[in-house]
Amino acid sequence: MAGLIDVFSLIVTFGLFGGAIYVIVSIVQSVNKSVSSTRESLKAQGLEISGSGVSVKTQKRFDREDYVDATQRGFVRAMGAASIRKADGSVLSVIPPTKMERQTSNMSVKSSESQEKKKKGSIFGGKNGKK
Repeated sequence: MAGLIDVFSLIVTFGLFGGAIYVIVSIVQSVNKSVSSTRESLKAQGLEISGSGVSVKTQKRFDREDYVDATQRGFVRAMGAASIRKADGSVLSVIPPTKMERQTSNMSVKSSESQEKKKKGSIFGGKNGKK
């Protein structure tokens, strides 16, 4: 026969498991509710999110003239950014680079020293450590 303590332990165990399940279910429901409210607010702004991607709703239709105007504006902005004129209209002067003197680098000096050490061989034998 089960005693009073066994029954009490069973009720406490079921209560803990039931409480954990309730907390998990309530968290999932709140996340789903916030996702759906976010989707609705984005839909009101003109963005619709689905499993296949995002669609954007616009109020304006573009025709060929609008595309040509936008392209021309882009070209003009690119040319303005690429020019060497200052904002006040004066042209920047380009200074030619000065001639640099040729110098040996430290790496080439170290490389030639290591080649000489390889040629000398080891202290126990001939070239490359062979007797």
